[in-house]
Parts: sequence; C-alpha cells; structure tokens
Amino acid sequence: MLIHWNKILNTDCKVVRIKDQLVYPIFRVGSTSLVHSASEIYTNHEINGLKNIIILLRSPEERFVSGLNEYCQQNKIDVDTAWRMAGRGELIDRHFAPQYMWLLHLSKYHDGSITLLPFGYIKNLTNMHMRRTVESRTQVTPLEKFVEVDRHLMALVGQTMMLKPLVKRYKDVLS
Repeated sequence: MLIHWNKILNTDCKVVRIKDQLVYPIFRVGSTSLVHSASEIYTNHEINGLKNIIILLRSPEERFVSGLNEYCQQNKIDVDTAWRMAGRGELIDRHFAPQYMWLLHLSKYHDGSITLLPFGYIKNLTNMHMRRTVESRTQVTPLEKFVEVDRHLMALVGQTMMLKPLVKRYKDVLS
C-alpha cells in the first residue's frame, strides 16, 4: 500500500522557524497559520542538520473528516463520492493522508529528533488563525486505513524521539 502514497512524498518538504522553535507544518493541522507566522522557512536539504523539530498532531478522525471536506471543496467533488473513492484506494491527497506519511516525508531530509505535541500547542506558537471561517463539513466515517497509524502516533504525544526509528517502527501499519 505504501507505493500508493508516492505522490504525497514527491513534494517539497518544509520546516518553519517561529520564534526560537522549529515546526513541521502538516496540512489540516494549522499549516497555513504556521507558515504565515514563520520568520524562516527551510526546504528539503536545508532541513538536514536542524535541531529538534516540533510536530503538531491532530486527532486522526477529526483530521480525516476535515481534510476530505477540504479536498472536496477545492476540487468541487461530492464528499460521499470522494469518501468511496478513497476507500477503494482511488483517491489519496495530502489533506487527509495519515500524518504518519508527513513524518515519512520529513525523514527523507531530517535524521534528528522530533517532539510530538498536541494540536492545541499551536496557541504557544502563533496567535494567527488563517482559516477562521470553516464551511459546514459533511460528516463521514473515517476510513481505518487513513487513521490507524496515526492512532499509534497520538499515543506518543508529549515525547521527544529520533524520527527515523519512529518511522521505521510504524511502516508496516500501512501495508
């Protein structure tokens, strides 16, 4: 299954500096606000050698629903149709791909430590809220293959660890 996620991994990887902290923005986890608050942005190979990077994690189920709705709004597609396509493996997008995939992407450029923090920590990084108005969301049941691995990550929130062993530990969950 990992091969289907390839298009997620073939984009630029960005880490932002906000105040004295390095943060890896993930779509649907405050990424727009984080990027707008950044004093510096590091891309791809500029990331190598950076010290500990903070990664905010959002509830996998909430993020899936929010991300699928965002994808549908941007692409003018019905949410239920997109949900069925995603369930059949015909649709994958960075807005609702597992947050684990974002960590895998970061691991291409960063072999140091990360700290996993809850989404609410964003208030310590920025007062900016770029997406205040949220259109009503069509509720769908989160697809297990999109949230299972992130449930494992959520159990690690509050911890600092080396990124590559973490990515390696959960790579088979997506199989």
